[in-house]
Amino acid sequence: IMKRREFIKKATLTSAGALVAPYILPSGRLFAPTGARKVNHVVFVLFGGGIRNQESVGQRYLLDQGRPASGNVMNNMLTGAAPTSNIVYNPWTPILTNSLQSQGVLFKEMRYTTGPTGHYNGHTVAMTGNYTATGLNLNINPEHPTIFEYYRKHNSPTETALKAWWLSEGLGPYPSLNFSRHKDYGANYGANYLCPSRFITNTGLNNLNNASSYQPDDVTRIETMKNFFDVNFDKSANDLPGIINTRADKEKIKKMLLGTLQNLSSLSLPLPTGIAGSQMTSDLLNIATSWKVLETFKPELTVINTFNLDVCHNNFSGYVQNLHKADYGVGWLWNKIQSDPVLANDTIMICMPEHGRNSTPNSIVDSNGLRAYDHTSDQNSREIFSLIVGPPSVVKQNVSFGTSASPVGESVDIVPTIAHILGFDSSIPAGMLPGRALTEAFI
Repeated sequence: IMKRREFIKKATLTSAGALVAPYILPSGRLFAPTGARKVNHVVFVLFGGGIRNQESVGQRYLLDQGRPASGNVMNNMLTGAAPTSNIVYNPWTPILTNSLQSQGVLFKEMRYTTGPTGHYNGHTVAMTGNYTATGLNLNINPEHPTIFEYYRKHNSPTETALKAWWLSEGLGPYPSLNFSRHKDYGANYGANYLCPSRFITNTGLNNLNNASSYQPDDVTRIETMKNFFDVNFDKSANDLPGIINTRADKEKIKKMLLGTLQNLSSLSLPLPTGIAGSQMTSDLLNIATSWKVLETFKPELTVINTFNLDVCHNNFSGYVQNLHKADYGVGWLWNKIQSDPVLANDTIMICMPEHGRNSTPNSIVDSNGLRAYDHTSDQNSREIFSLIVGPPSVVKQNVSFGTSASPVGESVDIVPTIAHILGFDSSIPAGMLPGRALTEAFI
């Protein structure tokens, strides 16, 4: 009898263990099969510089300029025919056979509801999930925690900063967005920050564009950069306040950065075949370097921005061209993600502008006679869109939500949506995030 009871007891324990034991996904991540996570990697592309819905999801092209020309200038992200007349930009052949819109969910009409529609405000709202009522102090970190802090504090198991990256097209105030000054979060939970257009200088970018061999002055520059990294990576955490990486992680980052600088010609570029390197923008350089980070470290959370679209203040034609190029870069990046055995079918990409632009133009006319647009918090500058793309088993395919009369979603919804995707939303203290997860995007 005792043997029978012992057998039943052991069998019961074994069965229970089989139900709760964790397993390893193809990505190599270990976690219990609770279904809490939808995928293990999120890439958030934040379109900086301001995009009007009219030229993007509205596909009006030059109609608002009084010219009979409409069409889709974002052929990789959006479904729709390209303009066939009055072409004021250099069209690139799409890199994607099927648009990202057909591979996910388009929130065609969302809103940036309150607060100034400034660039830093827009970035801060998107990355903290909280609106800002007034202009921000550009010299300090934001008041509310960023998505990086929520991820690193509330994710289980806890991940190092190597798994969270923030890559911006420019410096200015944007490094401040990797962590907040909130008393319960801060630098200990921040992300690694990189500005490719600054660590790859103009000389380096010219070499990258033209695939030139290095000259002595380039070698000197690289050695200077190497010495800078060597000195700073030898400092202790107290000597170098901010994000803390382990010694092993520091060496990995150092190796990636120096390797990139010393072999710029090997950096894969988001350019169509036959397009000269001189067509590269700092937006595309940021996307190219973001792929280097994704390929090397397989981060779970990556935020990338673009900013060349800000030329819309005085050059509408340049704005359309840069919008078209940024769209190509996003399609290129998605292709790269799908080519990686760890990231493919385990990544969700979210794209959203920081804010829109005005409905009426300013007084500046470009060389093509097209009028420029600012963003002064009118209703049109609050109209934005969002695109969520991912595996068909997780993200609904070729679905659209929202109309001008009935928008769906707000700028503050992206942070809770990312938390929902990565499965730590229920761990964030109540009242921290006024937005909601855009659950209608998921199966």
